[in-house]
Amino acid sequence: MIYEILTQHVEPEKRDEYIKIFGDILEKANYAGSHGIKFFTSIEDPGRVMLMIEWDSVEAHTQHRGTPTHTAMREATARYQTQKSDGGHYSLHEVK
Repeated sequence: MIYEILTQHVEPEKRDEYIKIFGDILEKANYAGSHGIKFFTSIEDPGRVMLMIEWDSVEAHTQHRGTPTHTAMREATARYQTQKSDGGHYSLHEVK
C-alpha cells in the first residue's frame, strides 16, 4: 500500500465546495487500485487542504493519468486552486 499525498491551496470561502466536488468525482471515478480518500483541512490556514488517497502501488495510481475521467477531474478542480498542487507517493512507517 502506498499513499498519494497532495497539498492544495484554494480560496478559503470555497474550500468546502471544493472538497465536496473533488470527493464526489473521486468516488464516482472508482479508480481501480484506490482504497480510501481522506481530506485534511488546515486550522491555521483555511485555504490549505491536504488530500490522501490509498493505492495498491504507484503503478495503480499512474495508470489513470491522461484518461478522460482523470482529465475531467483535473479540469473540474483546477478552477478552485490558487496555487499549483504539491505532492507525491509515500510509504507509511508506524511508530508503536
